Amino acid sequence: MVSAHTQGVSRRLTILLLCLLLPALAAPVVAAPTTELHVKKIAADGITVLGEETVGYRWLEQNLPVQGDGTTHYYLQGPVFEGDPWNPEEDTNVLEKDMGAVKGTDLRDICELVGGMGEEDTVRVRAVDGMSKIFPYRNVYEPDPRQGPIVITWYRAEDGYVSDYHSGMRLIFFADTSTNPDGVHAFGVWDMHECFDEEYWYFFQPNLPTTTGLSVQYVSEIIIYSEEEATGSIHVNSTPPEATIFINGDETGDETPRTISGIEVGSHSVQVELEGFVQSDEEWVTVRVNEVTEVEFNLTAEIGSIAVSSFPMNASIYLDGEATGLFTDAVLEDVPVGERTIRLVMPGYRNATQTVEVEKEECSILDIVLFSEDGTLPGTGMITISSVPANASIYLDGNVTGLRTDAILEGVPVGVHTIDLVMPGYRNATRSVTVEEDGRTALDLILSPADDVTGANTTARDEPTPGRPAPGNPVKASVEAVLSFLNSILSFFGIGESPTVQPEPGDTRAPEGDAPAPTDTPVPPAQTPDEAQIAKNHSGGLYIGSYPPDMTIIIDNKKLVWKTPRIVYGLREGLHTINVEEGDPSGKKEESSYRFEALRAWVYPDAIAPVSLDGLTTRRWKTVRIGSETYKGAKFTVNGFYPAITIPGGAEVEGAKSWVTVLWDGAYRSHAIPPGIEDGETYTVEPQGGDTVSISIRSSPEGAAVFVDGFPTGEVTPCRVDGLSPGQHRILVSQIGYLPAEEVIMIPEGARTGGAITCTLREYVSGDLFIESTAPDAKIYLYGRYTGEKAPHTFPGMSIGTYDVRLVSENASKTIYDTLVRPGEVTRSRVVLAE
Repeated sequence: MVSAHTQGVSRRLTILLLCLLLPALAAPVVAAPTTELHVKKIAADGITVLGEETVGYRWLEQNLPVQGDGTTHYYLQGPVFEGDPWNPEEDTNVLEKDMGAVKGTDLRDICELVGGMGEEDTVRVRAVDGMSKIFPYRNVYEPDPRQGPIVITWYRAEDGYVSDYHSGMRLIFFADTSTNPDGVHAFGVWDMHECFDEEYWYFFQPNLPTTTGLSVQYVSEIIIYSEEEATGSIHVNSTPPEATIFINGDETGDETPRTISGIEVGSHSVQVELEGFVQSDEEWVTVRVNEVTEVEFNLTAEIGSIAVSSFPMNASIYLDGEATGLFTDAVLEDVPVGERTIRLVMPGYRNATQTVEVEKEECSILDIVLFSEDGTLPGTGMITISSVPANASIYLDGNVTGLRTDAILEGVPVGVHTIDLVMPGYRNATRSVTVEEDGRTALDLILSPADDVTGANTTARDEPTPGRPAPGNPVKASVEAVLSFLNSILSFFGIGESPTVQPEPGDTRAPEGDAPAPTDTPVPPAQTPDEAQIAKNHSGGLYIGSYPPDMTIIIDNKKLVWKTPRIVYGLREGLHTINVEEGDPSGKKEESSYRFEALRAWVYPDAIAPVSLDGLTTRRWKTVRIGSETYKGAKFTVNGFYPAITIPGGAEVEGAKSWVTVLWDGAYRSHAIPPGIEDGETYTVEPQGGDTVSISIRSSPEGAAVFVDGFPTGEVTPCRVDGLSPGQHRILVSQIGYLPAEEVIMIPEGARTGGAITCTLREYVSGDLFIESTAPDAKIYLYGRYTGEKAPHTFPGMSIGTYDVRLVSENASKTIYDTLVRPGEVTRSRVVLAE
């Protein structure tokens, strides 16, 4: 009985307590004065923060100009209920709306803390209780005096500073006295009518304008909604410096080292060019807002060679003032292209200096006649050489003569020379002889069999000494040298031929072998002749799908009106962030039941790549560093997806069946990543044994581009792609106007072929979009992003629908809204821009 009574009392008390608390819980939150402002600037994508600051009222007072003197009062105007509600006379309900003798900071100065406003920007002034008002650039930066600056006030003489200033921080217009009959600083409703665009007028009730409703109290946030694209910077450096910089294929006019600012966030290609050096590979970098991305190029010099001969021979060769350690006649290999200086030094003769232009992968010929110290041409004599047995190869001063004993060497320069006789099975014989002018020196040698002396040199020297070309007949060489010298003298007086000596047919003085190609960077597949003649486009597309489908597509933080699955064409080449979200037209759904994770997808020019997002499966990623001694400097992809990363480099991998493909020596080398590898560990890959195989690829229709493990092959169907190693490979077949086909194949160890792939591409409904402009080379924007293309340009394979086309030139920009692309037609959009 007592227990039941106690429970009843307890329930009644609980109900009474709830009755007392519910009104309090339902009551609105009472806002309080604010003491600091959170200021930020949002990019055109509506998400990226371009600048952000938080400042207190004390900082504002001490660091920015103070508006107001704490004595002058400022007024607004309430609604006028009788007569003309606009009250041009400004004599009703004004003095009653005294905002007090206030001080504060100009909204314009506050905006400048985060980069300021552009002419097409707006700014929202938001209170802590959620109330807010939006103002355009003109009213903030170029206010009419009758409006005055928009001031965020933090001091009121009657109260003091916030938080004693009970309605601060507060937005107040510091109008002049020009329109008020009482001579007070009042911003009336007719001032608003004259100063504001209609969309910014404020009404207490329909047809009852008022300016007091614009005076936001308890201001806590200033948000600039900018039309500015989110940008960052790229710092480009090269060794050697002073290389010309190209970004997205366009010359910037800058040279390394240089930091280039104002580049839109996203992926961009960077290249450099320097005369005399091999053009760099394209490096793709990701630019992040307000950050500097570093990119470095180590340039390889373009090289050629110089064949240097002299009369007489055996002169020391200097290249650009540095001793080479070689003597004429010789070939200087791996000489950087450009103008080079050759100097020949020989005792008893004057030094000879001559410049020569070295061209890429070419051998420049240089013949020089040396003068004796008294200024005369060197004399010549003969050497008669015989041997027992005969038929020994004759070398003069270490150079092959092409003659065999018994023979006469004619036109040999006077002086001391070395004769070598070489014959298989016999010891090499070496003698020094002195040649006198117009004289004949005889040399008779008996060759000893190799068995007579242990360790005798029996090398058959049928080829010239490395680095020294074989001269022709010495007489012929001397005659050519003298004629060349005489011709140079005649040329000085304007007669005769150029002193440049061209090699005769069959001349063997060119350097042996080709110049070595750099091996630290993989060579991309060569273009076909047809491809080389076509100007490269910079845009392509993605086929975006999701599970489940019918999700709203988001590209680079920009929400599109389209849903999955959908072809989105006209995206700039490079890396893009792709996401989707569940649509909610009613706006009532609080939280999606699906969890989609944004993916990074590569857009290839003139191709369409597939992207698929799964809202039901949680993906687990780990970062693995890929290292290699053999592959160092080569490019690799993960799971067959671009972009390519340089070894050594970090990569994000997912799941237990991930692999990397290294493009090395023209082959696609697949390496499985061990499933047990931990996040942050290094996985070292090296070439494996076994042959690579070929794969045949066909499509209907033909002419589709083929990609292997994300790398463009340069091939179109039907084709055969060589160089696939055992392991997994991702094959992509893509053609504009058709949905792409993709397949992951496994090539087993020991396979003799990669097999064949045949695919039927399914056409999607599309049209073409041709965009032109009155301003030349205006940049074309679609989906709120630069496409990489400039007007005029045709975007093929555009999905049916409407597009907002924006063109930007150096002097102007303009957007054409709702450009409709129809099936099978070419839609023409012409944008008139100020030149």
